[in-house]
Amino acid sequence: MADLLIRDLDPEAHRELKRRAEQSGQSLQAYVSAVLSTHLARPALTDWLARLDELDPVPDVDGAEAVAAARAELP
Repeated sequence: MADLLIRDLDPEAHRELKRRAEQSGQSLQAYVSAVLSTHLARPALTDWLARLDELDPVPDVDGAEAVAAARAELP
């Protein structure tokens, strides 16, 4: 495992991270590691947008109808 040192972290951000770690029953290190892993599990916005640009357009599809159909499929 690699180590990460964060310098010049805003004291309020540090307090909030500690509070949330304590609330979740984790050490600060474990909590921040989990937060970073969760964040990195999602693609970066620029990467996601680039992949959207690579998709072929779908002709004759109404966006509102597509959203309604997708919502109808949710449990």
